[in-house]
Amino acid sequence: MNLLGRIASVYVPSYFKRRGLRTLFEMTASAFGAEMPHLGELSYDERIERYALFTKSVVDYAVQNLHDLGLARRQLCRGACDLGDQLRKRFGVSSNSDVMVACRIVYRCIGIDFRGTDSGDITICKCMFSNYYSEQTCGIVSCLDKGLLAGLSHGGKLNFKQRITEGMDCCKAEFTPTEDDLEIRDRRGFRSWWCNCC
Repeated sequence: MNLLGRIASVYVPSYFKRRGLRTLFEMTASAFGAEMPHLGELSYDERIERYALFTKSVVDYAVQNLHDLGLARRQLCRGACDLGDQLRKRFGVSSNSDVMVACRIVYRCIGIDFRGTDSGDITICKCMFSNYYSEQTCGIVSCLDKGLLAGLSHGGKLNFKQRITEGMDCCKAEFTPTEDDLEIRDRRGFRSWWCNCC
């Protein structure tokens, strides 16, 4: 991981957090064909809560009106994959350990206590979104998680084993990297459009 990534593991300026959160809003609005909500003068914490309410609303509407959730899942996944790909390059992610560190940086910014081991075992003991999401909503929105990990790792797979929204005390997941080394994949010139995690 490069110097920027090491700095971000300690401190992320509010400007970059706001920009990243706005990207999440835009990505979600686009996937569900919804209007981007007005954020105005909301604080960062208020924006995170607004995002939780917004995602719950658009997912519930899509489910109730029998919209194509498969398409929405794929769009969420690919959008997050693009974001992960950008962060991988920006932070100099070059190993599975770096992938876990980068995830912790991203998730810490949105109220999620992400803990991942080099072997790919992931535990989330605290997630502010679990206060808003149903099990179904969480399952759909987690395509963002799968896409982000795929982009950061250049193709790895994320599989949830249990979720807080299922009544468990924590989320558990397993991350499986692809066989090739990250640097080898970068030299081959892969692009994030190959992401097909949902």
